[in-house]
Amino acid sequence: MKAMAAIGSAAFAGVMLTIGLGLGSFFLLAEPSVFVDWFWLYFWFFLGPVFLTSGPAFIGSIAMLRRSSQGSAQRRLWKISLGGLIATYAITAVVHLPLNITFWFLDLSDTQITTNLYIWMVFHFLRVATALIAAIYAYRAVTGPSTPERPTNDRQGAKS
Repeated sequence: MKAMAAIGSAAFAGVMLTIGLGLGSFFLLAEPSVFVDWFWLYFWFFLGPVFLTSGPAFIGSIAMLRRSSQGSAQRRLWKISLGGLIATYAITAVVHLPLNITFWFLDLSDTQITTNLYIWMVFHFLRVATALIAAIYAYRAVTGPSTPERPTNDRQGAKS
């Protein structure tokens, strides 16, 4: 489960980066009507990589959170990682899905398309950030100490 969570989170962050950096330029540079036509035809191809990476990341992170000891450093790291994934999903549900629907089904003016696309891109980079947080903290949870750190006792340290 550790590997599934960490690799899934990193892969999901990679998918988000690819969409933002790889296609973002095309989205912003294309004529609005060209973008909408392209989006209608090809957006569906992104769903597979998104689900194939975010699903294992989410399931693995929940499993590792449940397996980690209460109060442990690992549990805190898994909570942050899972929080990054949940934040990414929330941004998608609140911002991107409604905007995608407008691109698919509404007859928008070029100005409306461009405005919606800029909003889409700004919030996409927020999704990139939250997906990277998930990946970084999953990696830290996997590579960090497996037992909680214990505070040092000054008296014992002085006697040694």
